[in-house]
Parts: sequence; structure tokens; C-alpha cells
Amino acid sequence: MYPRIAFVSFLILASMAQRAGATTYSADCGANGSAAVVQNQVNVIGSTPNSVLQVTGTCVGDVRISRADRLTVAGLVTSGNVTVDSSIQAVLSSARISGQLSISNSRNTQISALTLNGWLSINSGSRVTASNLTAAPLTDSDGTHDPEIDCIGQSECTFAGLTLTGTGTARGTGGVGLLAASASRLTVTGATISGFDIGVQVWNNATGFLLPICTPINIQSNLTTGVYVADGGIVKIEGQSAADADASGCTGPINVVISGNGSYGVLADGGGNAYLYLTNIQNHSVDGLRVQHGSTVRVRSSTVGAATATGRSGRVVSGANLYFDEQSNGPAAGSTLAGPVCVIGNSSVDTSNSSTVVTTVNSCS
Repeated sequence: MYPRIAFVSFLILASMAQRAGATTYSADCGANGSAAVVQNQVNVIGSTPNSVLQVTGTCVGDVRISRADRLTVAGLVTSGNVTVDSSIQAVLSSARISGQLSISNSRNTQISALTLNGWLSINSGSRVTASNLTAAPLTDSDGTHDPEIDCIGQSECTFAGLTLTGTGTARGTGGVGLLAASASRLTVTGATISGFDIGVQVWNNATGFLLPICTPINIQSNLTTGVYVADGGIVKIEGQSAADADASGCTGPINVVISGNGSYGVLADGGGNAYLYLTNIQNHSVDGLRVQHGSTVRVRSSTVGAATATGRSGRVVSGANLYFDEQSNGPAAGSTLAGPVCVIGNSSVDTSNSSTVVTTVNSCS
């Protein structure tokens, strides 16, 4: 089994506890007052370590936190953009932001109990942990926009208790709810992601870990694809076994559920690699698993339903490989496929270390 990370919420609480003796500042925007009062206090604090800024009221305007060292900003409610730049161990807690939250070139940024109507961008080698983040559509003078979370530019992003909801209207646009790209590392330990064109995308040499810890991961009701991996990206979609759940103090097993995402449950394309364990893929129209163009998917102890339009569980084409390998549990353990797998040309399906029964066909409707 792959090692599990500790609860993100515990890390955030522990970090805040270490600041019990911090100097506390306050800023009150009143009712829809200017966010400049918050910015002024941030400027006063500067890089002074172990400071807490408690914000009250509702603010309008942008806030920029730059070169801060162990600064906690609590209670910020603003209609505007918030930027964290070149900072170390900044904490943003109990906040509501209507706009864009951008975290750049920052280390060990911690987010707790944040409601975001808008976008989160984590870039330029930043490291962020987030607990209980809710992201929903933003409505402004230009209309209603889907939120998006981007982990890009060699950043490391960890989410627990993530709720990410789109409008459910952007079919075929390529819009992504949760994106990992450009050699970044994404870890999700509990989430519900729904209402986008693509629920989760990992590409351009990024790595994504969808690993529930005592909290389910549901990728559901996205319009085209549940999980899309491509261009040298690697995604590990691995539920929590009963033994691992017990070791974490909860009851398992806990499967990752990928359900009702339009055409495809998991789509691996252009040299993308996906590894599945305790994953339940159901209710897609074309393929539960689509593996193509030199990609590879390995499946362990998972369930793949039959697609509603084709009757297939999967399709493997253009030099791709789908294999069922139970590793140390094989060959007795296996996966369940409700439909056949279409295999074309120089692609392959392998079940050499698994009890999985696969019916293959060589003509794909």
C-alpha cells in the first residue's frame, strides 16, 4: 500500500496553536466598506512574524499579502481578489472571498474553512494545504462563472474536505474543476467535485493523488469526463482499504466513486498514466475507461459498469495498454467489469496477475 498523509486539518490547527502568543491586530470594514483598512493593517504588520489579523465586517476591494512571515488572517470577507505572494507559513482561516485567490511563490500556506466564489490559483513552486474549502460559482456584472482550482508551476497542493461545484452548463468547453499541471503535485484526501465539463485533470508531467482518508471522494455529474490524465501526467485513484481505514481511526473500505460524468469515467490520453484501486466507475455514456494514444491504466480491486450508449466498460486504442494487476494480492483478487472492452490495433489488455474476467471485442461502435 502507498503511504497516507496525515489529516490536513490537524496540521492547520497545530500551526495556529503555535501562534497562541502572537501579536493580534484588528481591521473592521463595517458594512461593505473598503478593503483598504485590511490592506493598511497588512502593510503595518509587514514581515513581523507570529502576527494575527482579525477582520470583521464585509469588505469590498483587493488585499495583497506579500513577504509575510507566519501571518494569520482570520475572518476576511471580501468582494475582491486576494493575493498571497512570497510568504512563509501564512494562514487564511474562516474567510469568504468573492473573486480570485492567488498564491504565488509561497511556502507552507494554510487555508482553513474558506468559502470561495471564484478561482484559486496556486503557482510558482508554492506549497499549500487546505482544509474544508468550498468553491462555488461567482456571479458578477459579466454573468455567472464556474470556479476553478489550479495547482500549477511545480507547486504542491493538498486538499481535505473539498467541495467544488460548477454550474453544470459548460459541456464541451474543456472547463476543469480541479487542475494539476506543469510538474505539480496534487493530493486530495476527501472531496466532492461536480458540475464541470471535466472534473479533475492531471497533465503536463503533473502527479495527482486521489486518496480518501476517512472521507469519501466523489467525482460525479460532470458533463464530459470525470478524471482526465494526459501528456505525461500520472494520477493515482486509490480508495482506502478496511485495514488502512482502521489504522486511521475510521471504518472502511472507502471507495473513490466516479459516476455520471457524461462520456467517460477515466480518460487517459497522450501518454497519460492512471492507477486505480478500490474505485467504482459507473453511469457513463461511452466508456467507463478510455485508454488511448500510448497511455496506460492499471486497475486493482475496482468496479467498472457498462456504458449506457455502447454497453462497454472500456476502450483501448492507438498503442495503449489496460492491465489488471492485483500486485501482492494477486492473482486471486480481481476487478469486476459489467461490459466488454474494445481493443483495437496494437493496444492490449492484460490480466496475468488478477482473477478479473475481461471480454474483449475488436469492433468499437
